[in-house]
Amino acid sequence: MNRYLDPAGALQFVAGRVTELCWPVAGVVLSGRLGTGQCRARSFAYGPTVALTVERAPARAAEACLVLAATPAASDDGLYLDDGRLWLLRRYPPRLTESEFDLLLKQQQTLAILLAERRRPADCAMPVIGRLA
Repeated sequence: MNRYLDPAGALQFVAGRVTELCWPVAGVVLSGRLGTGQCRARSFAYGPTVALTVERAPARAAEACLVLAATPAASDDGLYLDDGRLWLLRRYPPRLTESEFDLLLKQQQTLAILLAERRRPADCAMPVIGRLA
């Protein structure tokens, strides 16, 4: 599992993990579901790119951009809005091993989950110490 992937090989690697796979431009662009969200990937000569949906309202995209900008490990990541959905885009180096690419793809999925909007639980009454019910 330590062979090097070129951009087209990286796209094939993603295709093996995507469900509901669609290849509108065979060998260059793919889309489908990766984990719980939508995925788009494209092969370029300078490296592959992968975009994952972020479950956050478009009106709250500015907050996600600030979080992303404050994350040093996300220097090759960006956010864009398309079809009313927020997408986390990552540019990958043109030459990675399979294990490196797999690790970075999982890191991107984790970042998309961290950028997602969190639902707060309903407020509940706090117990008063020493009070009997």
